Amino acid sequence: MIPQAAPQGAGRAADAVTLGVPPTRTSRETVLSEIQRRDAPPAGQPGAPRPGVVDLWLLDVSRQAEETLDLSVLDAEERRRVAAFLHGRDRIRYAVAHTALRRVLGACVGRAPEAIELGRDTCPCCGGPHGRPVLADPPFPVHFSLSHGGDLVMIGIASEAIGVDVEPVALRRAVGDLAAVLHPAEQAELAELPADGRPAGFTRVWTRKEAYLKGIGTGLGRDLAADYLGTTGRAAPPAGWTVVDVPTIPGHAAACAVQGPPFTTRMRQPPAELRAAGLVSSPGRGRDEDTAGPAV
Repeated sequence: MIPQAAPQGAGRAADAVTLGVPPTRTSRETVLSEIQRRDAPPAGQPGAPRPGVVDLWLLDVSRQAEETLDLSVLDAEERRRVAAFLHGRDRIRYAVAHTALRRVLGACVGRAPEAIELGRDTCPCCGGPHGRPVLADPPFPVHFSLSHGGDLVMIGIASEAIGVDVEPVALRRAVGDLAAVLHPAEQAELAELPADGRPAGFTRVWTRKEAYLKGIGTGLGRDLAADYLGTTGRAAPPAGWTVVDVPTIPGHAAACAVQGPPFTTRMRQPPAELRAAGLVSSPGRGRDEDTAGPAV
């Protein structure tokens, strides 16, 4: 998530985000429908991730009511985290995100969502057990990443290391301080933009950068000025990685980073159990879409 102030040293971003103007319900459904309009295999079909293909789920949780949250598939720690949030919106976003992740992973590996065991890889920064989230004892190589910002949740599944990020466009007053911690070339690119274009440009580079940092397992513990991801297409991707922008609803930006050569992104429908329970919106026309995102 985009913090409200520049990160200081290693650590996680604050839970609070800087929100842009939300799109209307009509524009949300229209854009998500367009993103997911074409045929693809049914969402939730078990099987190993395909090399060169990344499955992405983009969920709009704005209609979810807190009193109808179903926490039955979450583990004890996830339920503790839900209860610890002070604001209902944060509880909803976290609960639906982790419920959806468990259902997606369960369908992928052929296990019940409540039977999914999650762990952490070793942190590349300090060697501690808080690196990239991983599946414990997966039946085949499967990598995943989860992000939530505003009313959106994004999940990515791949056969190689992956990171995803989705963010509402940052407020203009937050961009100045936060831009100062970016790579010098990124700061220069933002300075070239007109003032009213900087929030969107900043959010675009932030999602690319956070997706990559999630993918390598450091998160915001790595110096944000160390890697050049860029606000345009001029930046070469980090060695051994591919980074793409992901289509999303107005007022937001999203990105996906995967270890390896260029890949195809496949936008998937939300898990059927969540749609049936009203936990997420059901955009599209019952179809998924294969798209090839532009590399950074």
